[in-house]
Amino acid sequence: MGPVGGPTILAFPSLFEEANRSRAILVGVLRRLSEAGWSVALPDLPGQGESTTPVAEVDLVAWREAAVAAAGPLSSPIHVVAIRAGALVAANVAAASRWYWSPITGEDQLRELTRQRALGEGDGFAGNDLSDTLLAQLRDVQPTITPPPRVIRMENDPRPADRKVAGAAPWRASEPSCDAALATLLADDIAGWLA
Repeated sequence: MGPVGGPTILAFPSLFEEANRSRAILVGVLRRLSEAGWSVALPDLPGQGESTTPVAEVDLVAWREAAVAAAGPLSSPIHVVAIRAGALVAANVAAASRWYWSPITGEDQLRELTRQRALGEGDGFAGNDLSDTLLAQLRDVQPTITPPPRVIRMENDPRPADRKVAGAAPWRASEPSCDAALATLLADDIAGWLA
């Protein structure tokens, strides 16, 4: 979306079921940025979104390689926008800047998957048949902080952030939704950060 050439915003959604719940608001944010003149890209990682690759066949290395491959044909400079564990995937992308919404560690992601499994939300991890390799890789991985990212969190999140925003976290919603006011606020924050 957006004009060809010039800076590009490369976005990475949350992983697993959280991606389904937060995709609509991410698309809303990117649509607003595109309308404001930014070039934006939202790739589907292997085993996620519309990808036909079974998630059991992918691991963190494959995701990071796919992220770098997605960045390859894009116009520079590239600015990474990531939600939650999407920040773990974008580690090897040569980004001019990074903007994270509620970034989590691999350990946080494992804890969330284990919680969902304990609640009986489908088979495996939140309905995903995950490889032992991926689970082992997630245990110690952290979001990339080079260059230093701008971090946005929900107002009830006690972890440090550059800005706290009001509203409901879409990755916690029972159904996918897009809070238009929140999408506009986030798009404005990204545009202001990049300016």
